[in-house]
Amino acid sequence: MSVLSEEELKKNVKDKDTWLRFVYLVVFGIAFYLSILLTFAASVFQFLAKLFSGSPFSGLAEFGSNLATYQAQVTRYLTFASDDKPFPFAPFPVKEQASIKEPEA
Repeated sequence: MSVLSEEELKKNVKDKDTWLRFVYLVVFGIAFYLSILLTFAASVFQFLAKLFSGSPFSGLAEFGSNLATYQAQVTRYLTFASDDKPFPFAPFPVKEQASIKEPEA
C-alpha cells in the first residue's frame, strides 16, 4: 500500500461517493439486523409447524432460502466485496423451486 499525500487524503475524505456509501452501510446494516430477526421468527414458526403437523411449510423454507441469499448479498456489500446494492435497489433474490431440497425426516 502506498503512502498517501496530504492532498490525496483530503480528496479521499471529501469524496461524496464514499460518504454516500457510509449512509448505505448504516441502512443495510439495520436491514441485515432485521433480516436476522425475521430468520429467527421463521425458524420458530417452522419448528412449530414440524412439531404439530409433522412437516415444515415448503413456502416458508423457500422464503428462508431467498432470505439467506439476501443476507449474503448484504454482507458482500457491507464488506466492500461487491458494489452491487441489494434489495430494494435490486430485485429480491428468488431461487428456483427445484433447487430447494426438502428437509429429511
